Parts: sequence; structure tokens; C-alpha cells
Amino acid sequence: MLVCCVAITAGACDSQTSPPPPVVTPPDGNETITGVERIGWDQRAGNAAELAAIGYVLYVDGNRASLTDVTCGTASTASGFACSGRLPALAPGAHTLQLASTVNDGGVLESERSASLSVTVVRQVAGDVRPPEAVERSAPRITPGPIVTADGTRLHLDLVLDGLQRPTDLAFTPDGRMLVAERGGTVRMVPSQPRRVGEPLNTDTEPALSLADGQSEATTLLALAVDPQFERTRFVFALSAAPDRSGEAMFTLARFRESGGTLADRAVLLDGVRAGSALPAGALRFGPDGLLYAAFDDGGDPRSQNDRASLNGKVVRLTPDGTTPRDQAGATPVYAEGYRAPAGIAWDLSRQPPTLWVADRDRDAGTLRAVVADVATRAGEKRGAVRDALALPRASVPASVAFYNDALIPSLTGSLLVASSEGRHLLKIAADRVTALLQEQAGAITAVAVAPDGAIYFANASAVGRLMPDAR
Repeated sequence: MLVCCVAITAGACDSQTSPPPPVVTPPDGNETITGVERIGWDQRAGNAAELAAIGYVLYVDGNRASLTDVTCGTASTASGFACSGRLPALAPGAHTLQLASTVNDGGVLESERSASLSVTVVRQVAGDVRPPEAVERSAPRITPGPIVTADGTRLHLDLVLDGLQRPTDLAFTPDGRMLVAERGGTVRMVPSQPRRVGEPLNTDTEPALSLADGQSEATTLLALAVDPQFERTRFVFALSAAPDRSGEAMFTLARFRESGGTLADRAVLLDGVRAGSALPAGALRFGPDGLLYAAFDDGGDPRSQNDRASLNGKVVRLTPDGTTPRDQAGATPVYAEGYRAPAGIAWDLSRQPPTLWVADRDRDAGTLRAVVADVATRAGEKRGAVRDALALPRASVPASVAFYNDALIPSLTGSLLVASSEGRHLLKIAADRVTALLQEQAGAITAVAVAPDGAIYFANASAVGRLMPDAR
């Protein structure tokens, strides 16, 4: 366990005052870790109820991340309750960690950040075994049953798949099979499901793909996309990040061919794009034009966001072969720019022209931008321009987005769905009104997608759930 001394005083939890900041006394110098350790601290609280009301976030090199799988002792000592939490995925290299505490009193209030803890992440050698605490499930179990959303919509919640390792994205083939991307580089293919399920599936079967087998043990799988012509091509696309030979994190966009429930015949379409070293962010979806849209973070350099010589901080538009479309403005694949850490993209086909929503996350906030075809480009050329922008509520840092335009759940038709890991909720956004569909019922929500039958699927840290209309 990676240990630092942290003291947080509970109290001041009214709607006017943020919680006190953590007090950290880091060890002398820099600590070398493998990245699977837990970070420990002491938490001051008047009683167990006060303790349970406090949440925690971790800043890695200034980037806000959820601190999951937090456990605290039942007895308080002079320095407080002994607590620990699982570190998020960290790329090899040097990082700076800071803790902050949160309380929810009609809105999330966050303290100032703690003093910094310096660590260096080193890769594990072959044969290393992760400690049991590193693979414990960090998400609450999804409990099936009817739910009523904040705006009165009646839905039924199902548990579809359990036993996952930090899923990051969901995608569907035309025949209804579900692909689940796990952060460590595994893709699981789930048979098409009936609209009501009993016992959830588990993950005992072999995965359809394991990127770590052919790349790096530090691979981070971020996104999946299924070719609209899948029935003919059998193509599935994956966006990942992994250290290169120098240890610097780089994005890779690759194409695979599905056969018999496995993904093989890897073809790299794009690589060599720098990725954020601590928490790489990227997204991948096909557009209504049959082309592939990929989003990359700024690689830790804000200057790259508006530098068209770089693909960092951009949404790029590519053919399924990875080439730049002939109608792309400026003979560059850059379609939209100015993003820090795009966590999700989704198409709204109910608008004219069709609108690409890009969910960009900042340290403790999120922004949604509506991108449409830029009319200022020359006739026949394509480039995007921002038409609208919407700031998400505080602490609703987006992890994934999907647009709902199905008739199965009429009250959601025309809505943008936003999954938030930090906010531990699934939001519905329609006409600039924000409504929570799920709030704390499933823990930190990391991905959301709409299935071909109109059901809404979402993932938390270890499972996939499904929202359907309530039959009652």
C-alpha cells in the first residue's frame, strides 16, 4: 500500500461552505510504485455517519479522477479513521498526486487540494501477481428492479453482465451482440440478449481480444466502434493508448476483423499521436456519412489544442481505411479542434444538419459542444464548427455520451445521455434541461450506449446494466 498521512476534518457541510481540505504529509522524496497500490490516509469525522457522507477525488498531474473502492476502519484513533482507496490507472513515469474531499448537500462541494505526493510508476515484470486488494470490485452491485427518475419517467433496471474489470466503452453489432471494452485492453463479446434477463452473464469465457498480448502491459483501451457495414466487412475499431519504447504514452487506432466471436487481423490505421500521460482520454464513433470520427486529448500540452499541425486536442475524420477523406477541408483529417480531454462523442441525427456532440472534461468540470458542418468552407469541403456549448453541472465530469433517438422510451427521445464517473450518475439533457436518470444507484458510471432495440446500456467499474421501460 502506498501510504501518506492525510487528515480531513468533517463538518462545515452546509450549502455555503466547502469541506476542509485534506492535510497530507508526504514521505520524504519520491516513491516508486507499480500503479496497483492503494493510497492510504486518516479521515477525521465525528462519527460513522459523518464519515460515510464524505467522498474523495484524486488529482493526477492536475487531472481530476475518481478515487474508487474507498474503505475506512470502524474505529477512530487520535488521527481519525484509517481509510484507503484504489489508485486509478497510471502510465509509467513520474506523477504528482493530490487528494480532495467532497460532500453532497444539494450539490457537490469540494475542498481545496492537498499537498502533493510525488511517485514514479514502473512497469511490472512478467510473472508479477497483483495483490488481491488491486482486483477487488470497486462498484456497488446493480440491483434489478423498477426505478422512477427525477422527472417521473418509470424505467426498469437490469443487471446484464458482471465480473468486469473497469469497462470503458460499449458498442453493438447489427445483430445485437454487445462489445465491452475493459480499460486494461480486453474486449468481451456478449451474445444478443432478450429484453428481460434473469441471472446476469459472467465473464468466464475467453475475451474476443486482448490488446496487452500484442502490445504493452500498460495498454489503456479507451473506445470501440463497429463498422456500419459490419455485416459485410466484419470490422471493429479500437482506440487505445500505450507507452512507446521511450515510455511516452501514444495513441493507436487499429482495425480488427470479427470471426467466430474473436477479433483478429489487426491493422494499425493511425499511431504516434501523443496521449495524456496520467489519464489518456479519447473517443471513437462512426458518423452518418459512414466515416470514422476519432477524438484525442491534448497530450498534456494545451497549446496543441489549436495547432492544426498536431492531432492532439482534435476530432479527426477518417475513412475506414484510416486515410483522409477527399472532401476534407485543407487536406487534413482535422474536423474539430480545441479540446482538452474529449471523453465521448455522439451523433444527433434529429437535427439538420446532423450534429456531433463532443464531451470534453476539465479538472473538475465538463463541457458539451455541438459541432456542425462549417458553412465557411469551400463548396464540397468538410470541416466542423461549434454551434452550441453547454457547461455541465459541477462534478459531472463526463466519462461517455450517447444520443437517444429511439421510440422505445418516448420520454427520452431527442435526449443526450451523459455518464459521469465522478458524479456517480447518468444524466439526461434535453432542451438545456439536465435530469438525473441514475444517481448513486450504480456507483461511478463509466460508459453509456444505446442498443439496436432502443434499450440503454451503461457500465460501472465491474458490471453492465440496462434501462428499459417499466412494464407495469
